Amino acid sequence: MKLINHTLTLLSAILFVLISLWAILFYYQVLKQVKKTIDEGLADYKIVVIDKLKDDSLIVEQDTFEENNYLIKRVDEKFALQVRDTYRDTVVFSNLKNKTYQTRLLTTAFVASNGKYYEMKLISHEIDKSKLIQKIATSLFWLYLLLFASSILVNNFVLKKTWEPFYQLLNYLNKFRLDRGAIPEPTKTKIEEFRMLNDSVTNLVRTNVDIFNNQKQFIENVAHELQTPLAIGINKLELFAGDEDLSKDQIQKLGAIIDTLRRLSGLNKSLLLFSKIENRQYIQVEQVYFDDVFSKIIQDFSDYTEYQDIKIEYQKEDSWVFKMNKDLAVILVMNLVKNAIFHNQRGGEVLVKLCSSSFTIENTSKESVKLDDKLFERFARNSTDIGSTGLGLAIVRAIADVSGLKLFYSFNGKHVFEVSEKR
Repeated sequence: MKLINHTLTLLSAILFVLISLWAILFYYQVLKQVKKTIDEGLADYKIVVIDKLKDDSLIVEQDTFEENNYLIKRVDEKFALQVRDTYRDTVVFSNLKNKTYQTRLLTTAFVASNGKYYEMKLISHEIDKSKLIQKIATSLFWLYLLLFASSILVNNFVLKKTWEPFYQLLNYLNKFRLDRGAIPEPTKTKIEEFRMLNDSVTNLVRTNVDIFNNQKQFIENVAHELQTPLAIGINKLELFAGDEDLSKDQIQKLGAIIDTLRRLSGLNKSLLLFSKIENRQYIQVEQVYFDDVFSKIIQDFSDYTEYQDIKIEYQKEDSWVFKMNKDLAVILVMNLVKNAIFHNQRGGEVLVKLCSSSFTIENTSKESVKLDDKLFERFARNSTDIGSTGLGLAIVRAIADVSGLKLFYSFNGKHVFEVSEKR
């Protein structure tokens, strides 16, 4: 869940509870205010009625509310003095309407001008409580819905504006690649914390880019500097090995030294190739026909595979033409085919399948288990071959990354490497 959605969910839950509580309180407050208004009307009505009835000769006891909205009953002084004005809800039956209805009832007592005491009960007009509740509830519902929706929209707008610098920085970090080394531009914001975050990320990125570039330049320089003396050393040792005065043991030791230097020379060449790939020096692209590439490389390895009794089967289901640097395409295929052959067993098999937008290379191997997930990392070796530099598959991945290809490894009893276009 995104941060803004998480925040909105929490705010929505809090608003839902708060507005619901507010709606309930408001509902009861409205009912209370309605009753208060009715009670004030009854109090005014009481004054009017008592004023009309102050002359004792006009007072007629009434035991129903049919003619007027009040009842009058003669009481003694002791009872009258104990009566306090009280208001309550009640239900009254109307003979005229032949139904009961809800109303408010005021009970009071007064003394007439002749000194006689009376108890009087006054009722308000009919109160349809169910309709009143329905109207209040409907009004509250729409008001509640409007407030809730407005709050969510306002919060969503405010949160998006507030967190915009953060998402800009996050978007940059998602697209950032160390080999490209683009430094993020300062995000314009008045929020101090976001400015600090942007400055920290910028400094961190700049430091890591500088370290990466320095390391890359160092490897490239060292590889260049070592290549010439290594070649000279190998040539001199080969000439020295031809000396007839050397014993068989000395010649074997010289051969071991020459093999080690050749491996070191191969490692240097691989590092130089890595540097060129990561520096994107292979900028020229063209239409590469993988059928032609596979045909030539398989032919180049035919002598070795025949010697090792390794069977290579090439299945062309369709032609794949892809726009990339041709030299990198050759290195890509060469390393994968070489990996499938050199890590195979005597009498093993290699199956190459070419499709319209991908190819797979399957091979048997001395290791009949799935290889480590780190096999595409530099200097990763899944065999005991001391002649391996551990850079072949890492170079394959680097080429795939810069060329817009996807590289995938799986194991189904055989080791399967698949290269396809990124969708």
